[in-house]
Amino acid sequence: MGKRDGVRSGTAWGCLFNGCLAVLVLLLVCSIGLWVWAATADDRAEGKARADMRSAAEDRQERLVGAAADGVLDDSEIARVFPRGKPAQGLVGIERQGPDLTVTAELLGIGPGVFLTSETFVTGCFAFEVALDGKSEPAVTVRELAVENQPQSACTAAGVPSPSAFPREDPTPS
Repeated sequence: MGKRDGVRSGTAWGCLFNGCLAVLVLLLVCSIGLWVWAATADDRAEGKARADMRSAAEDRQERLVGAAADGVLDDSEIARVFPRGKPAQGLVGIERQGPDLTVTAELLGIGPGVFLTSETFVTGCFAFEVALDGKSEPAVTVRELAVENQPQSACTAAGVPSPSAFPREDPTPS
């Protein structure tokens, strides 16, 4: 009933034509595919988190242009553009050179979780250079500050001190 004419059962060809070997090969291919997918899951999640971080940098660039549209960009406007987002520090430093300024901020990127984790977090340090000449629309350029193999310390390695390095003010008068 299930046999083909001219093929004896119990031989390799009989197993191939009856489907056993084909099922084993299909299981092997599926196992290898699943293993490759699982092995690259971290890289895919980190890539999506980095894309989210770069998108956040572009959003902050547009918001800085909007905040500086009146020709003045004070510290409170900058602080609103760069809120703290754990584990990222947010606004790290402001350096003014005449009418121009450089804002250094650590931004957060969020990607999908891998297996049992809920989300993937990536932080990066960015320098936003704002040119305010008062005559034309403000220009904001962005560059990512990177330290090889140490993205977490890029903001401090760029010469901008960590907020924890600043002395705290004592709220009680002496």
